[in-house]
Amino acid sequence: MSAPARDPVRGRPQLTVVRGTRGPVARDAASDWRRVAGAILACTQELTRHILEQRWGRVDEALRERRELLGWFARLPLDTEGRRALRSLREAAEESEVAIAGMLRARDRQR
Repeated sequence: MSAPARDPVRGRPQLTVVRGTRGPVARDAASDWRRVAGAILACTQELTRHILEQRWGRVDEALRERRELLGWFARLPLDTEGRRALRSLREAAEESEVAIAGMLRARDRQR
């Protein structure tokens, strides 16, 4: 996997899976989960930008993307540090989704 990169047109973080050698590769599981965790954080920053700019259509898209990345993270082989990071990221995502749902309800009531 590669580090999150920005799409020059939309500025969205992307996680690109890159594996392509013919010989055996020593696998570093810690760097794999750190890359996915970095992509989750980048996605959360994008989500925050959309909320601040009140781009509600993109908020839903960023939430789905973050959930997908969390799913990837949960399927990786994790050490103790990785499991703690996963739990922290999941808890933070759940808290933010509750807060976002509250914002959306408040916005709908104002209409």
